[in-house]
Amino acid sequence: MFVLQSDRLRVDVSEPGIAPNTTSRFDRAGFIEEVVLDGIHRFCASEPRNLDHFCSGGRGICNEYKASVDAEAPVGGYFMKPGVGLLHKETDEPYRFMHPYKVDPFNIDVSHVENAILFVTRPKPCGGYALTQEKRLEAVGNRLDMRIKLTNTGEREFVGEEYCHNFITVNNMSLGPNYTLEFPSGKDRGDAVINHEMVADGRKITFTGPLERARMFTMEADEFDPDSAGIFEWIFKNRAEGALVHAYERINLSRVLLWAADHMFSTESFHTIRLAPGESGAWTRSWVFETFE
Repeated sequence: MFVLQSDRLRVDVSEPGIAPNTTSRFDRAGFIEEVVLDGIHRFCASEPRNLDHFCSGGRGICNEYKASVDAEAPVGGYFMKPGVGLLHKETDEPYRFMHPYKVDPFNIDVSHVENAILFVTRPKPCGGYALTQEKRLEAVGNRLDMRIKLTNTGEREFVGEEYCHNFITVNNMSLGPNYTLEFPSGKDRGDAVINHEMVADGRKITFTGPLERARMFTMEADEFDPDSAGIFEWIFKNRAEGALVHAYERINLSRVLLWAADHMFSTESFHTIRLAPGESGAWTRSWVFETFE
């Protein structure tokens, strides 16, 4: 395990290929297993197991790439899963995120200092596709930064999506009325009922009760203020614990998926990537962890 330290944060980052960072789904570079603020408040949870599908092994803060390149691979061959490696195509069924594929992992170079770590993921060309990723994590005070640069080093155009799972909790407390989720740049939703346990209150979502089953809710990009300078913000707050996470995501937002279960909530912001051979794209995310009265 790699540990990032600042004067207020401890960030535990799982090594590629070491549990829990062994899935065929999540980017193995910069898989954030735990964040601790001031030695007291913990913010990371594991993906619940009481789901309608098999648990895919998510934990903490981990991003993922989606790309429809599996259909081109023959049964018995391999296809690229960005951030992970080459996945073995066992049947003619489409890619399923919860399936534990056999992986030929990408090589990942790691450079680590006390408060920062750089991961460089080297491609294994497959079907004309190849991507090189540089991901830098840095802990500064009570802020955690993630900077990603993706370069198409293959022969074909790459088109896909990237998004970050935030399997977040506050000190493992179950979801309920103590939690709120705010969107400073979101449109006022009034007092609309989202589902049985989530109710809108202007630009804020309140949790009216415990979530015994997973709940999901999708928001489109046009539900957020276009004057937000390209920064998508969300604030997940627990009044009882007096602690919060305030995220700033500098991406060209396409949609947002919210889902929750038990003591875990995940805000997942998607953006589309289109890179011709030789082209690069870059984006950043920051999480500020703080206490309040």
